[in-house]
Amino acid sequence: MTPQFWQAVLTAELAPGKGRALIKELGPLHESALPKLLSHPLLSRAERGRLASLDMNPLESALRQGARPVEFSEYPEPLRAWPDNPIALFAWGDWHATHAPTVGIVGTRNATNYGKAVAAKFAEALARAGVSVVSGGALGIDAAAHKAVVAAKGKTVAVLAGGVDRVYPSVHAGLFQQIRTGHGCLVSQFACGTKPDYYRFLIRNQLIAALSKIILVIEAPEKSGALSTAHRANELGREVFVVPANIDNPNFRGSHALIRDGAPLVDHPDQLLEALGIEPQESIPDLPPLSEIGTQLMEVLSAEPLAPDFIQERTGLPIGEIMSELTMLEMDGYVTQSSGGFARKL
Repeated sequence: MTPQFWQAVLTAELAPGKGRALIKELGPLHESALPKLLSHPLLSRAERGRLASLDMNPLESALRQGARPVEFSEYPEPLRAWPDNPIALFAWGDWHATHAPTVGIVGTRNATNYGKAVAAKFAEALARAGVSVVSGGALGIDAAAHKAVVAAKGKTVAVLAGGVDRVYPSVHAGLFQQIRTGHGCLVSQFACGTKPDYYRFLIRNQLIAALSKIILVIEAPEKSGALSTAHRANELGREVFVVPANIDNPNFRGSHALIRDGAPLVDHPDQLLEALGIEPQESIPDLPPLSEIGTQLMEVLSAEPLAPDFIQERTGLPIGEIMSELTMLEMDGYVTQSSGGFARKL
């Protein structure tokens, strides 16, 4: 089938079973398949309505830049095994990243620095072990996981709730470019040009679960979309693991509910590698030794960011020395910086 045919099929958003029945009926018609699909009597009013907005311009632009349709024959084993797998997908980047061992990392957009640090720690370790990290391309936990994989020169799969050519959120334009040009791929089961919509995020979550052999939940509130991914993963027979946190933090109440319901608790990436049957990688080389001032600062810092003024109050050191040493600690991999200040790198 042609890319134009798949653009039409995904624009109609046919249910998988109905879509496959129509494709089987149409057969390998290639160029003639598209007009036969558009006029098919079994299309519902809603499907015809969506097809009325069929636009080939986003498709042609995406194809020129490197996106392409992916059919069932190219699906990785976990996705092929899903009875409701999509009729087709659009991918942009290295599709082979989906055929490596995969771990889906999910969590809230409104993540704490602790949650983002944990996501980065797990994603980096998994990437170094040759695991592709699957996530949703959103702010918060998703972004932390994708960025850590890119930094580790690994492979990550961003599953999008809009067209594979739609950058959402817009601040991730640079990140998505990094992913598709050498660090994995962007994937969507929607037509090129499709805008993200609420219900499409729920569909996106199902695809994350289906592409992943394991799901890791990091920082999920009670009504987090990450929980829908976890529940779908359970239905598909995937293992779901959860990272715990402070019991007083409402951002982890959904996570802790999963643990109460029987999801295994994890606190180290090696536990996920063991579940995948992969030998843990050798430890990352030791960090440079700390200076006397560096030791003082590390005793004050924690997983939550602290402002330099607060650090000065706690240590009594001159602010200039503090800022200079914090810069060195960040370069050496001891600390991370955010808008809230400086925190220990987990």
